[in-house]
Amino acid sequence: MSIQKLLIAASSVVVGMSAIASWQAVKAGQTFIPVAQTTNQQTTAAGLAVQLKKIGAKMYGAYWCPHCTQQKEMFGQALSQINYIECDPRGKNPQPNLCQKAGIQAYPTWEINGKLYPGVMSLQDLAKLSGYQN
Repeated sequence: MSIQKLLIAASSVVVGMSAIASWQAVKAGQTFIPVAQTTNQQTTAAGLAVQLKKIGAKMYGAYWCPHCTQQKEMFGQALSQINYIECDPRGKNPQPNLCQKAGIQAYPTWEINGKLYPGVMSLQDLAKLSGYQN
């Protein structure tokens, strides 16, 4: 077998493995992210979470809200740094009084520097709003 054919065969195996991993992730309802991108994203999310905590930002949401889950997943393990406020009285550690006081009308809603931002926010948008620089 020539070197060229060997390289083509090896490339096919790598592409096939990546496609299988992508399919399995989609089947499980997850987004497939290559390892290198995951590592970089986690580093950015961790630093951003610290910044959001430092400036007193809050994320309001509800345990049953799929968009809140999506927003939380963006932070991965760094979610523990986020000041999350559960608005549904049936959720874990509920604080509906804080949600009412803040005037929350949609989930998730971020409170950053005294302003409310409803909807799922990208990490880049949260970084801009919070003054975070990676």
